Amino acid sequence: MARFTTKVFALSGCLLMILGAAPVQAAPFFVTVYGRTYKVDPRLSSHEPKGLKPQEALEALPADIARGPGFKPSHEQVLAEVEERTWIARSQLADELAASSFAREVQYAGADAAAVEPEITGSLTTGAAQAREPKLQMLYDRHGALNLLGRELRRSMDLPVKTPEAGFSRPKLSPEVEASYRELNFDPLTAYYAFRRVKAAFRSGDIQLLARVTHYPLSITRKAKRMIRNREQLVAVKETVLSPRLRKVVAESSFETVFVRDRGMMLGDGAVWITSGKTGFGLGAITVD
Repeated sequence: MARFTTKVFALSGCLLMILGAAPVQAAPFFVTVYGRTYKVDPRLSSHEPKGLKPQEALEALPADIARGPGFKPSHEQVLAEVEERTWIARSQLADELAASSFAREVQYAGADAAAVEPEITGSLTTGAAQAREPKLQMLYDRHGALNLLGRELRRSMDLPVKTPEAGFSRPKLSPEVEASYRELNFDPLTAYYAFRRVKAAFRSGDIQLLARVTHYPLSITRKAKRMIRNREQLVAVKETVLSPRLRKVVAESSFETVFVRDRGMMLGDGAVWITSGKTGFGLGAITVD
């Protein structure tokens, strides 16, 4: 099973690398994101399989991507919005690929993922997988659209165009914020990226994505404390950990204003803790009213 999982994720990595390949010029157009309008001047990769034109590809963006937040967001906030949605789509794409009929065939045949990658990539790029794997096709198209949009937003902001390895662009943290983490022997960038992943996982409402960013045992305090020790137990308490109140607490939290101490980052007066462990930061504790 471990060998098969490695094959699936190697394949998903190949698919995602194709979506982020080096660009060449295409016709510019305009797109509204998070209440702001941007001129998109896309460069496409000569190494990518032929598929939709950029403007057509962006039709797969989430339907509410243009909706404004009720204030004029900064360019950094718009990019953060797109990168958060991209992380969600990328993670869900990897999960869906692992559960797809393509993956089952790889498992059944004992084939090398690299050997079947061109067939799967070609099917998804041309849309031929729609009838066979509609959810996988939808996630592939959505991730491709978000990845393209994020790439062009970074270009417009004179940032590195390539999708950041952490999934989120390097932030401009104030000296005071950086110092507050370094005083506790925390790397502020590592903490920031973990914060963004936890925030994106809560936003998605997808318990499998939340499981990706959780430290076990996860402490859940209601009238008494309960310890969640694995993914299966976490899935069983989905309604508790993804309650509207907790999702709102996380959504309204910002990295610049969270309280940090030796335990980690506290969100919403202790409703959610992102704690530090051997593998970095992750969701570590929840308090339920």
